[in-house]
Amino acid sequence: MRCFSVLRANRIYLWLAFCLFAFGWVIGELFTDQILHVVKPSLEQLKSLAEKAQAQNSGLYTSTLIFGNNLRACVTMLLLGVLACAPSVLTLLFNGMMIGVMLGGTQEHVLGLVAFGILPHGIFEMPAIFISAAFGMKLGRVLLVPLREKTRWQSFKFVWREIFSMSWLVVLLLVIAAAVEGTLTPTLLHTFVVQ
Repeated sequence: MRCFSVLRANRIYLWLAFCLFAFGWVIGELFTDQILHVVKPSLEQLKSLAEKAQAQNSGLYTSTLIFGNNLRACVTMLLLGVLACAPSVLTLLFNGMMIGVMLGGTQEHVLGLVAFGILPHGIFEMPAIFISAAFGMKLGRVLLVPLREKTRWQSFKFVWREIFSMSWLVVLLLVIAAAVEGTLTPTLLHTFVVQ
């Protein structure tokens, strides 16, 4: 399938996306107190989104809200990557730091939060985010340094063809992640973590 061969051909960008996110996570965990003020507005925005979803008391509404938010984030990372890769890189680091700060600031139930609060939907959501960021970085890179034997414009068009060939996978992963996060994750957290 073309989508998976495109992903294989771009594994360096995918690994880079993963490593940037993981680095942000570690920084967030290690320096929670020092960087809390940096991520606090975004954490409050997430809290507000969660409260809005909880007030509706509907898994479908919550899943739709989560899907829209995640899709917007992925598209933004992808499109803004043309600005010399910086937005994609910074977004990965920042999102990693947010997770790190959330877990670093929570001494109790950390393993439960990861296992039941992040992992069930994260196994679908994070690959979609990594793919979007990876291709955002590649777009930025080919505008600075074209692909071998291609002009900048040819390189840019080539990357967009790659993006379109695997965009269905990103959307599918985000739909599954949103469905899990909006319906299953709250039940798992309530059952196993917040007893």
